[in-house]
Amino acid sequence: MKIFKLLNYLAKKRKGKVYLVGGYLRDLILKRKNKDLDFVLAPLDAKHLSGFTGELTGFVKEFAEKINGTFFLLNDRYQTNRVIDKKNGLTYDFTKMRGRSMEEDLRKRDFTINALALDLEKPLLSAVINPYKGKEDIKRKIIKVVGKKAFTDDPLRLLRSIRFRALLNFKIEGKTRKLILQKATLLKKVSGERIRDELFGILALKESHQFIRELDELKLLTQIIPEIEALRKTDQEGFHHLDVWKHSLETLEHTEKTLEDLKKLFPKFYRKIDKHLKEEVADKQPRITLLKLATLLHDLGKPQTQSITSEGRMRFIGHEEKGAEMTEEIGKRLRLSRKAIETVKREILHHMRPGNLSEVPKVTNRAIFRFFRDCKEEGIETLILSYGDRLAACGPLATPRMIKRHREVVKEMLGDYYEKKSIVKPKRLVNGNEIMKRFKLSPGPKIGEILEALSEAQVEEKVKTKKEAFKFVQKLLTN
Repeated sequence: MKIFKLLNYLAKKRKGKVYLVGGYLRDLILKRKNKDLDFVLAPLDAKHLSGFTGELTGFVKEFAEKINGTFFLLNDRYQTNRVIDKKNGLTYDFTKMRGRSMEEDLRKRDFTINALALDLEKPLLSAVINPYKGKEDIKRKIIKVVGKKAFTDDPLRLLRSIRFRALLNFKIEGKTRKLILQKATLLKKVSGERIRDELFGILALKESHQFIRELDELKLLTQIIPEIEALRKTDQEGFHHLDVWKHSLETLEHTEKTLEDLKKLFPKFYRKIDKHLKEEVADKQPRITLLKLATLLHDLGKPQTQSITSEGRMRFIGHEEKGAEMTEEIGKRLRLSRKAIETVKREILHHMRPGNLSEVPKVTNRAIFRFFRDCKEEGIETLILSYGDRLAACGPLATPRMIKRHREVVKEMLGDYYEKKSIVKPKRLVNGNEIMKRFKLSPGPKIGEILEALSEAQVEEKVKTKKEAFKFVQKLLTN
């Protein structure tokens, strides 16, 4: 590679050596694509290591200039310098050597499969520096820590163990699993931003439910979301066969299966749904990832709202509102943006409504209008969440007819959303200024209420013309 020759030349100029390290080498062995390359700059003589530190920034800046890349400092603690090569879609990270040799440097890394290095003077895979048998572990498809201090040095590695396992389809070695269980509480020391990025990385996977379950088994999930402990202790009855937490995990699994079966379930709209779910909303996350988070948290408010009626039946009245409120706090802990928090909250707040609508003989235009009005941009994913929720409820009162009816209602509402804009978002016959002028009203919340009432009247076909709209407003004001 020309890049390797350039880096080698720039390092020699500074009496140093440059090594390619970590994930890129691992993926090269696995024949996987990777556009992120990590490098270590070291002095030719390890005795000069302390005096060589200042060379790193100059080295990286010159490299960035040579390739017309963008340079910035990524991590001040480890002096990580990053160069973005937009033309080729590549990212280069550079650090100084930690330790007096590459073997010492690699000892400080997370897992053996990443503890690999290649001297760019002889860039052949056969010459890879492999002191901790990382190449062998890649062949064995196992994830194993380099040393017992791996998780103490950076507790985020506890989450990364699952992400690597998921991405590579590897198994976590037995002793490493035990160490994860022992060190799980260290995760509380990690910043919300770093945890958020790893968690979203796992949720972004097609079958994230199995890895979320593994996070739970390894006692890691409760470090991130301690609120789920109360869900384990909350039983349900009637339509449910599982406690609230097991039901939440089942809902995530069924939601993911629904997403995989969109073409089969909703053949007319699956392309549009897929496009909608891939839209980036906030925190660089697509709608589908935020939907999965909402799915996991959708019944969070049940322990706080559980009650028993005089007839002895269990109820969770208002659990949607309580769950949305609790999600706000979780979102803040994970440093989610305001938009991301509101997106997840809306899906939780309205997830029961499609199911409730499936229990009436006919879904009215007004009900459809109100649902999409309240859900704002999240109507589609709320419908999908509601269906996954229904599939995960297999108690004695649940019947195949209910599931079929629920699917029919979801399908009908999707059709209304994509094909009947006159119901979902009717074009206004008159605007607020016209109403204020005609009826000598001042600006304020009242105008918004009038417009909402007018929209509902249009949806119900009680108002069809501008003249009828003014008559409707007149009657409204008179009453």
